[in-house]
This record gives sequence, structure tokens and C-alpha cells, in this order.
Amino acid sequence: MTPQQYKKIYDWFTARPGALAALAAADLFLPRLLFLGYPVLLGLLGFEALRGGSWLDLARAVAVPAAVFIGGSALRAKLNFPRPYEQPGFTPLADKATRGQAFPSRHALSAAVIAAAWLRFYPPVGWIMAAAAAGVCVVRVLAGVHAPRDVAAGAALGFGLGVLGMWL
Repeated sequence: MTPQQYKKIYDWFTARPGALAALAAADLFLPRLLFLGYPVLLGLLGFEALRGGSWLDLARAVAVPAAVFIGGSALRAKLNFPRPYEQPGFTPLADKATRGQAFPSRHALSAAVIAAAWLRFYPPVGWIMAAAAAGVCVVRVLAGVHAPRDVAAGAALGFGLGVLGMWL
């Protein structure tokens, strides 16, 4: 996304303080919903395992997201794509000082793999988490901290590898 393309988004939000506040709230709330929801999933699976359920389910719910997170982090460090706001003339709506390591988005990757884990064991909650993960992707682009390709790649990798790992 070029600075000229993003300026339209920036101007729209800065002209609407309520929308800007909603974007900031979504940027704070959506990732926390997913990342605080993940230990809840592990707790539920642990409780089920203690009551005679599958310890393999719990192990898978730990191992798959961990492997995807570690692999995605290594990939983004290796590729080291710049962030949109590193371009001259690009002012993001969110304060962020990180340089590089934009692709794939780790927020999108983590949110998507957590949604896939929830989908495997508790589908109704999983669909809510998938919607929250999609919201994370949209917010990261609107806030100016990721390009669309960053969040698309993160979500595709996280969800794709999450589904493969959780169902195989």
C-alpha cells in the first residue's frame, strides 16, 4: 500500500474521532479476545482429559499453535519485509516503532491458528474466533501497521496449517 493510498484511510478516520476510537478499541480488544481465549481452550481440554478425554487433543492444541507461531516467526525474520509506515510520507493511525518483519503478520497468523484450534474442538466458539481473527486482519491494515499481503499471508498460513495440524 502506497502512502497516497493509505492517506485516504488516514483522512477518513482522523475526520471521524468516534471511528478512530473504535479502531483503537478493536486493535486492543480483538487480539486479547483470541489470546486470552486460547488458555481457556487449553483449560477446557485439560479438564476433559482429566475426566477421561483425550490427552492427545490437549497436546495437539498446544503443539500445533506453538509450531505455527515458531515457524511463522522464523519466516518473517528471514524475509524481513518492511512495514508500510517505513515508507517516506506514510503516517499510520497506530503508534508502532518496529522495523521490518512485517510478512507474514504474526497477529494474523496467531489469531488464525487459535481460531482453527477452537474450530476443531468447539465449532460454535471457533467461528466466533475466526470472525475475530478476520477482524484482527482488517484492523492491522486500517491501523497502517501491515499491508494487506502481510495479514492475508499470516491468516492463510495460520488457518491452513492449523486446520492441517488439528485434523491430521
